[in-house]
Amino acid sequence: MQKSFNTAGPCIPDDHYMVSITPRFKSFKKLIDNKRYFLLHAPRQTGKTTLMLQLMELLNQEGKYIALYVNVEAAQPLRNNIEAVNELIISEFEANAGAYLRKEWQPQEDCFKIRSMSKGISHFLSSWCLQLPKPLVVFIDEVDALIGDGLISVLRQLRGGYTKRPRAFPHALCLIGLRDIRDYRIYSDASKRYIVGGSAFNIKEKSIRLNDFTLEQVKELYAQHTQATAQKFTHHALQRIFDLTRGQPWLVNALGRELCFEEQAIDWKQTVHKADVDKVADILIKRRDVHLDQLADKLTEPRVARIIQSILIGEDKESNETESHLNEDKQYLIDLGLIRSGERGLEIANPIYRDIIPRELTAYRQEMLGINPKWYVKADGKLDIQKVLAAYIKFYKRYHELVTKRRTYTEAAHHLLLIAWLQRIVNSGGYVNHEYAAGLGRLDLCIDFADEQFAFELKLSHKEALSEGKTQLAGYLHRLSLEQGWLVIFSRKDVSDWDAVGRREWVEEEGKRIEVIWL
Repeated sequence: MQKSFNTAGPCIPDDHYMVSITPRFKSFKKLIDNKRYFLLHAPRQTGKTTLMLQLMELLNQEGKYIALYVNVEAAQPLRNNIEAVNELIISEFEANAGAYLRKEWQPQEDCFKIRSMSKGISHFLSSWCLQLPKPLVVFIDEVDALIGDGLISVLRQLRGGYTKRPRAFPHALCLIGLRDIRDYRIYSDASKRYIVGGSAFNIKEKSIRLNDFTLEQVKELYAQHTQATAQKFTHHALQRIFDLTRGQPWLVNALGRELCFEEQAIDWKQTVHKADVDKVADILIKRRDVHLDQLADKLTEPRVARIIQSILIGEDKESNETESHLNEDKQYLIDLGLIRSGERGLEIANPIYRDIIPRELTAYRQEMLGINPKWYVKADGKLDIQKVLAAYIKFYKRYHELVTKRRTYTEAAHHLLLIAWLQRIVNSGGYVNHEYAAGLGRLDLCIDFADEQFAFELKLSHKEALSEGKTQLAGYLHRLSLEQGWLVIFSRKDVSDWDAVGRREWVEEEGKRIEVIWL
């Protein structure tokens, strides 16, 4: 069977190209040998389940331990019904033991007599461990999918049995999820208060974050396809795959799948080039596959919106309302894989996400704009940028409530409406590059259309906005080797003088021509 790039569920060695995970086993084995309870966390679809299933198989083959993986996500809808949560999770243990373990290692019938009690999981694991001829190692996935008192009960039961290990409780245990347990803030209906996950599970030895692929691992993965099919990838193509994804495993595999196996795939007799990578990346972004759709769904969460908005507008300010939780919110987004600490400050995790986020936040606006992109393309196929801007100013004056009445991302509303307008037009024959990070004080845009580039600097108005903006845009133009660009300054105040809205003037800065537009 021909192997392929996997974008759905755990990787299977016989079916999928896989980065070697053997080097990661050493640190896990040390924790297991030392009877530790620990955490593995990383964003969705980064290889956590694949890693744990392979580690389970390796441990069972070595024969020193009996290891079992279970996924408890199915108990999420049961929320605060502790007895029902216990019963379902124990049923998952029973089913997975039947699927993965030898008959003599599976739990005997008397282990299940108390499965629905409030301490059913603890009693089940104690009874089972007493029956086993070897120490038990347990990997529990999707723990942070559980909710409220159900989650608190599970964590406390595991903590309560800790002192009985290894004879009457698992020798070692790993909780697997999106976040470190320190970031769990669990609301208990029984106690009518929030409980921090670390306090409910204070036996954690270590938290391990599963890192994204390195450039060398990306090359290793794609080399397996070359070995299997003789299809080659240029150095620039592989570098572009890494640059666009920053090694995010699902994105790396998704690009490989599009390049090599889908309808628009490059023939295996042909070499894959950088331009091919850019083409399929655009397909992924516009198609909104499941992984990218889940990413977009997170943008509606208030704690996510606060951080993403500060990055979009380039401001890194802390309000009194959010200051106490700001670091917690930042870490939450880092653990979700949405953002990272980059060279220029807090930024979106990779260029593909950076493109998707403004699209998702403006998708419905783009559909309602009623623009025919052909209106703004000249007879020679070039973009009439002056016509684009004049039409936008007219549109904004007529429909400014799209900014003033936005309920979410209100500070970034000006930026997002202009981006929606530009993307609606440019998508017919080009693309919009975005550069933004918290603390930059602006959002940079560059339109690529018919072999021409148009650079923009977007800023919220303040006392130094004009002088800062000219300097910043001049630097951006130097970097892009362009002679002119556009500085758009958005007012934060209610409009009182509509004649001043859309005012435009050309200025010079560091030898560059800059058109300033006030909106």
